[in-house]
Amino acid sequence: LYPLLDRDRRKKYFKKIETISSEMYEYSKVRSWGKQFLHNHQTTNMLALLIGALVVEEYKSNQANMWKQIVVDVLEKTMFLLNHVVDGSLDEGVAYGSYTAKSVTQYVFLAKRHFGINHYENNWLKMHFWFYYSTLLPGYQRTVGIADSNYNWFYGPESQLVFLDTFILKNGAGNWLAGQIRRHRPKDGPMVQSVAQRWSTLHTEYLWYNPELPSHPPSGHGTPKMHIFPNWGVVTYGAGLPHTQTNTFLSFKSGRLGGRAVYDIVHFQPYSWIDGWRSFNPGHEHPDQNSFTFAPNGQVFVSEALYGPKFSHLNNVLVFAPSPTSQCNKPWEGQLGECSQWLKWTGDESGDAAGEIITASQQGESVFISGEAVAAYSSSMKLKSVYRCLLLLNHQTLLVLDHIEKQEESPISLVSAFYHNLDIDFKYVPFRFVNKF
Repeated sequence: LYPLLDRDRRKKYFKKIETISSEMYEYSKVRSWGKQFLHNHQTTNMLALLIGALVVEEYKSNQANMWKQIVVDVLEKTMFLLNHVVDGSLDEGVAYGSYTAKSVTQYVFLAKRHFGINHYENNWLKMHFWFYYSTLLPGYQRTVGIADSNYNWFYGPESQLVFLDTFILKNGAGNWLAGQIRRHRPKDGPMVQSVAQRWSTLHTEYLWYNPELPSHPPSGHGTPKMHIFPNWGVVTYGAGLPHTQTNTFLSFKSGRLGGRAVYDIVHFQPYSWIDGWRSFNPGHEHPDQNSFTFAPNGQVFVSEALYGPKFSHLNNVLVFAPSPTSQCNKPWEGQLGECSQWLKWTGDESGDAAGEIITASQQGESVFISGEAVAAYSSSMKLKSVYRCLLLLNHQTLLVLDHIEKQEESPISLVSAFYHNLDIDFKYVPFRFVNKF
């Protein structure tokens, strides 16, 4: 557009970009997004500051160099941290993950173009395709809503997928999945993109698209498969398939706060520039260790909490009573960090909250997954084990088994399981046999 603008308009736009970029540079020194890595606000705002610097550098090189210096320092550390995330996931979930990844892919492109910094061998980038493919429910419209979510994606993911195909995968799978998502986009209802987000990645989608890559699905597509995200602590089954009568989706989450890599970096402190949990913000995560979702025949039956208050029961996990440390819904208490608009990750034991995938195996249409989540609950409840097993017997039948152990002096005497459904009300139908209940 620049050649089409007259002189006055060029000056007006330049002044606006310079003013806002200068403000963002000052805010980056004091606002939380300036120091919290792998958070959607940081990558987005830093990328905006970089673009502002690239625009004004021809006329105000000293000012632009200051801006570029802080951006490259932060985003290079971001890429360094992402290299530890070997499963391609983001702890904020698919919706906010698409928000972060939109900016990460743009930074990777600009870093190569302007600074000669090559991130195409980054471990996270190599696996990031599966964060979109293996989280898709049958039908290509809805994703697993782990952490705060709007049903699918905030930004893209077509832009991110064509970027991955052109620069990382080079096998056509990214173009294929972008095409499936584009073709099946909902025309109305809650899964429609917001006006503010709908067009914001269209330009990069066009810039990066490589028509010479033949569009085809990944190897093995068409058969329901299990996929494990070891860093995220998530297992999915039946993702990335069309909507048919027998295509069932199942997910299970039992992981560490922030994901395994971030959790270990915070606790073992291998890098001096990381200031514990103050360098991260997992506030969009949920109290959801040992949580699951189930969509038999592609129809969502047990769903996640999407974007809402951080209550354990909305995430289909166990809550206990009476608890001496209950903070909401007394006398019940769920997992650490619950009760607020955002997950609390800095108080008391919250920063140590963790679950663990114990088993994940598939044989034909049968799937067995289990996890241990005792470390996600307050020590005041004196629990020894909170172990959950899922056994998918066929595409319509899921067996859920909870095994709980507590210490002798535990105050807990009650346990409750609430299975959340956003679309259909659960109703108890009494079992009748020979006209008797």
